[in-house]
Amino acid sequence: MKPLRQSTLLLLLLAVLPALSSAGPMRQYNSELGATVTLVKSGALKQAVALVEKNNEGADKDILYFFEKGELFSLGSNYTTSRDSWLKSDEVIQAWENDFRTNSGKLFGDIGSYLISDKTRRYDGQDYEKVLLSTRLTLNHIMLGNFDLARIEMKKTYEREKLIEAFREQEYDALKTENEKQGTGQITKLDGYPMEELDTPEVRELKNGFQNAFAHYLAGYFFEVTDEPSLAEPGYRNALLLAPGKASIQSALEGVGKVRPAPGEADVLFVIESGFAPVIDSLNIPIPIPRKNGVIITPLSFPVIKSSSQVLVPPSLVVAGRELPVETLTNTDAMARRLLKDQMPGIILRSVIRAGFKSVVQDQANKAHWLAGLLANVVAVTTEQADDRNWRTLPERISVARANLPHGKHLIEFQTNAGSYRAEVEVASRFTIVPIRITGGAVYVGQPNLAQGSAPDFVAEKTIQPNGAGLPEPVPTPPAAAVATTPSAPAPITLTSLTSLAAQAETSPPGESARAASAAQPLAVSGKRVKAGDTTYIGDFRFAPPSGLPSGQGAIEWDNGDRFEGRLENGLRHGIGTFTSKTSGFRYEGDWLANKQNGKGKTTFDVGDAYEGEMKDGEFHGQGTYTSKNGIRYEGSWKNGVKEGKGKIVFPDGDFWEGDFSNGERTDQSKMIFTGKPVAKPEPEAVSAVKP
Repeated sequence: MKPLRQSTLLLLLLAVLPALSSAGPMRQYNSELGATVTLVKSGALKQAVALVEKNNEGADKDILYFFEKGELFSLGSNYTTSRDSWLKSDEVIQAWENDFRTNSGKLFGDIGSYLISDKTRRYDGQDYEKVLLSTRLTLNHIMLGNFDLARIEMKKTYEREKLIEAFREQEYDALKTENEKQGTGQITKLDGYPMEELDTPEVRELKNGFQNAFAHYLAGYFFEVTDEPSLAEPGYRNALLLAPGKASIQSALEGVGKVRPAPGEADVLFVIESGFAPVIDSLNIPIPIPRKNGVIITPLSFPVIKSSSQVLVPPSLVVAGRELPVETLTNTDAMARRLLKDQMPGIILRSVIRAGFKSVVQDQANKAHWLAGLLANVVAVTTEQADDRNWRTLPERISVARANLPHGKHLIEFQTNAGSYRAEVEVASRFTIVPIRITGGAVYVGQPNLAQGSAPDFVAEKTIQPNGAGLPEPVPTPPAAAVATTPSAPAPITLTSLTSLAAQAETSPPGESARAASAAQPLAVSGKRVKAGDTTYIGDFRFAPPSGLPSGQGAIEWDNGDRFEGRLENGLRHGIGTFTSKTSGFRYEGDWLANKQNGKGKTTFDVGDAYEGEMKDGEFHGQGTYTSKNGIRYEGSWKNGVKEGKGKIVFPDGDFWEGDFSNGERTDQSKMIFTGKPVAKPEPEAVSAVKP
């Protein structure tokens, strides 16, 4: 090597020390992400989001920031913010995919990882993380009722798997060529490396380290419950290829097109996620590198997988008196080990190239001056770290349980490390997905999707700040967590673009479909009937890009018989409109604002009671009259749904109580008025019968 070349290499390596010792590529992700995991286990989602923000204060956010933030908001059932964060991650992966298609040499010739450390390489996500991101986006789109985007994401999952497979094949060939060019030899074995941990039965059973059975099972389930059995069957078959012998997949495959929910039932999929993805740590091994004047021992780093704390996967769920078996379809710990096993030859080749470079620098530094040799050795040791970056908040295992259940609220019960856990969920429409996350501390039961098209968009009604404000704080112990819904707060309405999105899924290049979908211009549908999932839009509606939220005047009908007539503004009821529920008998006609009853209106209940008067955010508030079916009537003031202030209770015979009410009850500041009949007090039962 020429003196100028040698000096350049030495200066290069010495120059990187100050930069790498700060919060750059040598950043300690293990401790950062470990602290986030600890907060999630304790149920402190807001604090976890705040910590992620604190650790990523710069303008240049990396993919792990969006991975982790999306996961935290998903745990808080804020699927909109979660989706938006994950779409940012997807942009990074799409950039990697485009680089591979158009300029693969840019990826294969990442010289920084050869000369300094694998940790200096641009991090585009582990292979299994790339695929699982598409899976999690698919689930988010389904939970939000965006079926067209869910279909696009499923298609993208398949394309991404093929792209990763092609990349890994070409990467190893490129590394072999580079190694031969450098002439640095090879490492035949790694003394002290725990290779046996990469060769467990669970690892050997996997086809590769990036495809997961749950992604394909979810696709099969989705196409089955949306009445597309011809697409459901390939999904189940692909899942069975990746996870042979799984009873839940085999049963689903055999039942495609044969087993359907009865009227008044839903096909319910419980997605049970447990634990956390494994830790990736760095193990330094001294490697002897032969030189002309002898052998130089160069420390090189290699990644090792360390499992996170084991979290119990419940063997079954008890729902509606039935015990539903739980079966694990995906194990990210095993996938990480299989991926590392498959990548180890390439990691070793990169390490050999790096060792050759560092040995040259050390050799030349020693010749120049003993101090230079010492500094070169310090830099070599300091910068030698394996890549420890990974998506830590991913679950370790993804399991499923499935059953046809009657519509309505159900208590579910299952075992956790802390004991039995109970929660209430609501089942509606043709199908319902219930996400459950067990962390070993907190348990997160996600809000189910309910009836598609008429489900409450509880996310849209929250104000979520970047620091996590607006996220719920789940109880980290086994008490029940109820999901509350009321007929007085009908849902916002969402709709993704229709045929334009489906067409783009067929014509866009792989990896570009999500970005193209979000930018698609939906068609105007004035005066027409538009069917989307379980929802039919009739009238003059326009669907705004990129959200797909409808605005306009007309009627919205759902397959369960519910109906709204009136105006929508960005998916929310606004102005004068009428909502009628066929299933509950509830009816409201009057003023709406931001999707809730605000103003004046009339509410009728299935028992025959009725209220007419002022409303605020879906509750009786202001002046109004409530009449029960037995003829007893309250006229007066209301506050947040209860009688409050001046009012009177009028009985069928004309007698009435009049005075002050507090929290729904009469106070001492009230009196009974009789209308010219013998003095008598009304029966206590009659008075107590007056209720909203």
